[in-house]
Amino acid sequence: MANNLLNTNAVVSGQVYMVELADGDLHSFRVLTETPTHFIFSYSTEGSNDVFEKSKSDIYGIYDVKEWLAAQEK
Repeated sequence: MANNLLNTNAVVSGQVYMVELADGDLHSFRVLTETPTHFIFSYSTEGSNDVFEKSKSDIYGIYDVKEWLAAQEK
């Protein structure tokens, strides 16, 4: 299992992470910044960049992409 960075406060702005939402969806997002209650994320689709915020209570986990991929291979 990959280390859940949400629990360690080790999320670095500007990095891409695997983000697991409370509803079970898993996506790769870039963390733009963090507030006390929300993360601001961005992602790219077909040449466009979208930015959105997500409440920390709606996020189950944030994982390093390489660690997450390695954990899936086991």
